[in-house]
Amino acid sequence: MPTRRVLYAGDDAALPWLLKDPLKRLDCVLVRAPAPVARMFLQSNIEYSLFLFDADPTGAELEAYARTLPHREHTPVLLVKKTQGIDSLVRALTRLLRR
Repeated sequence: MPTRRVLYAGDDAALPWLLKDPLKRLDCVLVRAPAPVARMFLQSNIEYSLFLFDADPTGAELEAYARTLPHREHTPVLLVKKTQGIDSLVRALTRLLRR
């Protein structure tokens, strides 16, 4: 069972599938949530190692909101574009999650 969680809020249906194996190798599981539900997840006490949000206005709002929460202000955030290559995203995730 993975010991860390990555919260993904976005509308790219392929991204969670593409990240499943790379995150598994990093001992992580991806939790996918639409933006309104992601706000509730951010409020909860569930521990996340990283937030992964679409690089759109909604993702930027979620990042700003997360930074207002004392228990989330230091959690790394990656804003991703659909055009971003999966390999570069996996490299970024690996750097952030191996800390």
